[in-house]
Amino acid sequence: MSISKIKKTPVTRSNSHANDSKQGLLGLVDNTNLKIIEELVKNPGTSSASLATKLRMPLSSLQRRRAKLEKSVLIKSYDINLKASGGKMGDAVINVDKGKSREVATNILKKFKSNVMSVSTRINSEHNVAAQIIYNDTSELHNLLENIKSIPYVTSLLWSEMVEVIGDNSPSVITAFFNNSKHSGMSDQGHIPS
Repeated sequence: MSISKIKKTPVTRSNSHANDSKQGLLGLVDNTNLKIIEELVKNPGTSSASLATKLRMPLSSLQRRRAKLEKSVLIKSYDINLKASGGKMGDAVINVDKGKSREVATNILKKFKSNVMSVSTRINSEHNVAAQIIYNDTSELHNLLENIKSIPYVTSLLWSEMVEVIGDNSPSVITAFFNNSKHSGMSDQGHIPS
């Protein structure tokens, strides 16, 4: 009678972590990473050294975690200081014919590269496109909006200018989102009693 050898794969932290990643990035977002995310959203320019000191963790651990988060969850970006630059920003909500939102959004993005920062398709009782626009003066804005109205399939347009940012809850909202998603994902898998 022969005994065959069975190779056992040790269950390591990284193996079990990979198995948990069936929920996508929820496996990546533990309490420590939530703190890192919250701090980086508050101040994207924070150095890893100062963040490691603030969170009382080894620099190498923070750098490893930060790199993983920046590859999967976080997008680093810059915002323009409109007050200092003299520019103005606003949003246009453009109603379009059914089924033409993507076409109109793509057209706006390509045609108005000097003014349109971002475009998205939206749906509510109408099919529409939202465009975030930056401009210098009302004359430039007027010309831009008139040109958008003349695009095929555009049926109407609403406009609003950003006057003042009152506050920014992004760090706490993002933390709450991941916490809620984590708990919801666990209860869906039966880990947390409903």
